[in-house]
Amino acid sequence: MDGWITDTRSGTRFKLFTRANADEVGPEPFSPLGWSLGWVKGNGPGAADGFVSFGIVTADELAPDHQIFGNWGGYFYNSVSLSRLLGVRMPGVSVDAIDKAYFGDNPNIPPYEADPADEDPERSEALGRTLAWVMSTDSVPAMSEQLVRSRQVQAARPDFGPMDDRDLVAYARKVVGHIREAWGPYCEVVLAASIGPGAVSAICDAIGRGPDAVKLFTGIGGVESAGGSVALWALSRLVRNSAALTAAFDQGLVGLLDRLAAMESPDASRFLSDLHAALAEYGHRGPNEWDLRSPCWSTNPEMVVGMVDRIRLQGDEHNPSVVAAAAGRERSDLATEITGLLDSDAETQAAFVAGLRSGVLFYQLREAGKSALIRLHFEAKLALFELGRRMCASGAIEESQHVFMLVDSELDGFLADPTGWAATLTERQKQFDALASLEPPYIVDSRPGPSPIDQWPTRQSGTKRRVEVGETLRGAPGAPGKATGRARVVHDPSNTDLEPGDVLVCRTTDPSWAPLFLATSAVVCDVGAVGSHAAIVAREIGVPCAVSVVDATRLIPEGTTISVDGSTGEVTIVGLQSRQA
Repeated sequence: MDGWITDTRSGTRFKLFTRANADEVGPEPFSPLGWSLGWVKGNGPGAADGFVSFGIVTADELAPDHQIFGNWGGYFYNSVSLSRLLGVRMPGVSVDAIDKAYFGDNPNIPPYEADPADEDPERSEALGRTLAWVMSTDSVPAMSEQLVRSRQVQAARPDFGPMDDRDLVAYARKVVGHIREAWGPYCEVVLAASIGPGAVSAICDAIGRGPDAVKLFTGIGGVESAGGSVALWALSRLVRNSAALTAAFDQGLVGLLDRLAAMESPDASRFLSDLHAALAEYGHRGPNEWDLRSPCWSTNPEMVVGMVDRIRLQGDEHNPSVVAAAAGRERSDLATEITGLLDSDAETQAAFVAGLRSGVLFYQLREAGKSALIRLHFEAKLALFELGRRMCASGAIEESQHVFMLVDSELDGFLADPTGWAATLTERQKQFDALASLEPPYIVDSRPGPSPIDQWPTRQSGTKRRVEVGETLRGAPGAPGKATGRARVVHDPSNTDLEPGDVLVCRTTDPSWAPLFLATSAVVCDVGAVGSHAAIVAREIGVPCAVSVVDATRLIPEGTTISVDGSTGEVTIVGLQSRQA
């Protein structure tokens, strides 16, 4: 296979793309329909709107051949060139600072190559105004409006039953229009979220308190992506405190929901009722949730039950609400202390206070904004799931998810002759499955594009070097705290046997993974930065987290005892408990 049907065409200006910080958005390949409809029609144009309104670029600079996001072999890529443009054009910011904020300490990012076209006094002036706004505002009305709007769209969902197939597609496309509208302010929020913490980090470094920077954004409250973890924690306490529920869970997860529904037990009824409420509020979350094809908690509630099964083993001292409250008090005390240390420098003190306020606001809005967008994706997803279900039931396609092997421009032709597409979609599914086993290039220059897909290595290929007892793998701080435990390398949050005290080691996480944090003593991620979703949620629920620990999932053998320092991003090998390959 030389290329894939959703490959991004060659660019001419903003040429450099990376998987850094993209693994969190799309850890797996995006389906053809998920990319061509959800991203090409919704997320991408909306992000372009945000880059323009933020002041980084003009609309003319983002001509059709200039890409905000890239996709090769189904894999999602971020534009390094556009991110660095913020560092070049924004007063007081540097390319190095942008790289650190977005990519952590990953050594594989190539150095910036200056381009005369990157300098633009008008954009710098506009960004100066944006910077002043970011550091002074206490609200973002455009984003707040979209938070409300996403719930209104969800509440107004039509009954899919009487709708014909074309109406289902029309509904999905209409929702994608809402996605584009929401992405503009969300993009601004994401861009702004690194500015306040960047200022705080620089000030902390300057006064010799560098490790405290991450602590100052711990337990901030109001982080919507942590809400699902709190809800699942409450479900786990119902199980832990009920003999009947504990016995039901101890029998295994297969058929558990059916067994609970058949039980004549007030505890079982309470659990199912609370589970229903949790799914109503957080059911749009799920692994790889930016892809319209991916299942979510509502379409696969067994995913939630599996996480509750792990969390129920933890003692009550890990209650995320209690831990977050304590962290919030410590954060407040630390902020007061450092503010006092700056009494002799009023300008720096004001910048520190403004950076704290800005960081908290935009971290909160970043997580709320993502949740709003995933709610909208969920709406389009449900309509397309229903279309796939119907086509499979009628015998037009082999599997319901084969509908996602179409690109958006093919949908109307498919509806006119579904059976004529069956063989094509079956073959595409085989190719798509093969893509998931590959390791995409870390960096892509869009002018020549990547090497042919059939030359990409598989994820399990390559020589795994030995790690030694006492060796320290260095990443970036994600969430403060220290913990030592058994490493459990996890690639699928719905299939794990984590136990209390284990350390979760993963490539990356999104908010749907967050409840698993409650079943662990610490989290280690291959990729990410201090502003990654994993880091924000880990700080909120009080779990030490190290991010950008390059190749941690390959270097750390399953069962190895490791020590994690979330304030420094260091992971130390304490004991090799399993034979390395």
